[in-house]
Amino acid sequence: MTTRQRDTETDSGSDDDELSLTRRTALALFGAAGTGAAATGRADATAGTEPKQMDDGPSGRPWNRDVDAGGHSLDNLGSIDVDHVHTPARAADVVVWKDEEGVFHADGPDDRIASGEDVLTAAQAAVDGLTDDRDWKETVSIVSPGSVPYNDGEFRSIELPSHTVLDVAAPLSFEYESGEYSNAIAVTATDAEHVEVPQLTVEGGPWMALRFQRCSNVRIGDVTVLYDEDADTNDGVRIDNGYDIGTPKRCEDVRIESVYLENGGHHAVETYGVDRLQVDRVLATDIGGCAVLLNQTTDATINSVIGRSPGGPAGYPTFRLANFCNNVSVGQVVSRGGMKGIMLLTARNASIGEVNIVGAKDSGIFASASFNVSISGGVIKNCEGEAIRVHGYPEGQFDYTLPTEGITVSNVRMLDDRPEGERTQTHGIRETGPTAFGNQYVDNDVRKGGTVSPIAVSSSSSVVAGNVGDGEASGTTTLSPGASPAARVEGVSPHKDATLELRAKAYEGPDAAFAWESYFEWTGDQWDLVVEWRTDPGAELTLDYVVDRPQANLDRRQFEDDWEDFQME
Repeated sequence: MTTRQRDTETDSGSDDDELSLTRRTALALFGAAGTGAAATGRADATAGTEPKQMDDGPSGRPWNRDVDAGGHSLDNLGSIDVDHVHTPARAADVVVWKDEEGVFHADGPDDRIASGEDVLTAAQAAVDGLTDDRDWKETVSIVSPGSVPYNDGEFRSIELPSHTVLDVAAPLSFEYESGEYSNAIAVTATDAEHVEVPQLTVEGGPWMALRFQRCSNVRIGDVTVLYDEDADTNDGVRIDNGYDIGTPKRCEDVRIESVYLENGGHHAVETYGVDRLQVDRVLATDIGGCAVLLNQTTDATINSVIGRSPGGPAGYPTFRLANFCNNVSVGQVVSRGGMKGIMLLTARNASIGEVNIVGAKDSGIFASASFNVSISGGVIKNCEGEAIRVHGYPEGQFDYTLPTEGITVSNVRMLDDRPEGERTQTHGIRETGPTAFGNQYVDNDVRKGGTVSPIAVSSSSSVVAGNVGDGEASGTTTLSPGASPAARVEGVSPHKDATLELRAKAYEGPDAAFAWESYFEWTGDQWDLVVEWRTDPGAELTLDYVVDRPQANLDRRQFEDDWEDFQME
């Protein structure tokens, strides 16, 4: 790399297919020459001849006057490739660009900071050339694409200090060797505040695209990560506390606008130790991990998560909460294929507005050791296991004692609509395990929800009510004329402490008047549904019935948990 020098170059235009720029084009980013800077194509408007002017009117400047713009005529603005203009004038303090010889230059508005053939080195010199000890943001823009050689030595990246904006308007391509990790990350920041990456496109095979550790006031704009299929890569975007789990230093106040990732070896977006996170949308396809994985993250909102074929051999879902996340709100999760759509483990106070999960190879949603979680709508279908599985692990199986409690599933359509001989979805809703209790499954549609049972709930304290297609029990019974009772359905619930209600309608019956009443009878080991005639029609009457379990629950705990031992500072 060369050191800072005064610029004495003259403009010598270029039509380089590899997106080299001219000195004048680079200067346009500072508002010194023209309207903006092109990340591709040619963006220098040459001086034209000013047409004859009619200096009349109140301002002395008629509507059609060719107003001077930084020394360049406006007559030839049509020659600018406006489809490729990315960065507005005066947006950058330092511009990193590539000339027609393939040399990268880091230029300030008045002088050159560095030159060299490596885009990461030039960009780092540009960042290091910003004002020392500043408490305001300054911007470096990379406006030419660059290729980064494979690296198996010390990790390389563009490291951002506090109060820095890195705008990468052109793609960075990372070379790699198949079967080997490349020790390169496009952009990193550690112990920094007020850092921003408005846009970033990464291709090839780096270790990661972007990683911030123990940072605060972070803004990440639009990130596109296109890993090669045979590259050994890790996450796309990772925000964490540097694996220092015991430290009170965490990442705080992080905003991510959008991430698109293909062929990642791990997760598209992963956090660990983050407070106050806002994500608009993440879309990931053919990845070895999750589209979004949040670990030990609090006060997070996510608009949408979309994943196709997530998980890889490890079986990760499209969206996962793990390691004691708290206060998380997600608008929508869409998942196609993979092992699971959503997995919740040690999550508290979380809400998912809508799901659309199709073709999971295991459960559509799996929740365990979680508390106060709601899933409020959507569709889950054609899974290989359950559409929704809620499980409470036995005490002592882990280092914590955390029940699966307060899980609410409502307004979700669960079905397997494949041909009858091809259906493998076993349940719509299945609750299992000794520490699952106090959950609610209400107002769902589970018709064709499972080959074993549409709904199977183990805990007597969980609520099952208002669902279409099943409940605590469901089926058809025939009331016999002249009989008392008219019908008895044995074993509608094994739980002595269950609160039971009946929904029933006449399916087939006579034209004569009829009426019936029902009650539930505990036989010593099960509840039976008993139906008596009020008005006997003298003929058989067939009833369709659903037994609900609304539960008269009070605030009694089956056992005490130790959530308090896992509060995050």
